[in-house]
Amino acid sequence: MNKTNFIIFITAFLLGTSYMIFKIITGEKIGFNEFLFFSMLLMLYLPTITTKIERSEEEKRKTAEKSSKISYFLLLLFLFLAVLVEDILTGEINTLLAGVLALGMVTLPLVEFLMMKKYRS
Repeated sequence: MNKTNFIIFITAFLLGTSYMIFKIITGEKIGFNEFLFFSMLLMLYLPTITTKIERSEEEKRKTAEKSSKISYFLLLLFLFLAVLVEDILTGEINTLLAGVLALGMVTLPLVEFLMMKKYRS
């Protein structure tokens, strides 16, 4: 990451953090926008760090494959925990969240099946 991009990232991070602290001090609720801002900031920053690491194309492909699979299972875990916490707190299961969890559990095996079918034919 070059110096200019780093300065822009740090400035945005400090502005976002300052705004969040201001909202906490004034008693305002921290909402979806604040979480989305920091998520997007990290989403844009982290790939710039990983592209600096020298690797062969095969290593890049394997790394992307492994990290994608790990991310998939972590998202499933987070969805499961969200459904579990919702059930514990309210006594009801959020139907939409449970549906997304079920869809997520089927996605990887279905895509793997379709890809195998594509390569066999």
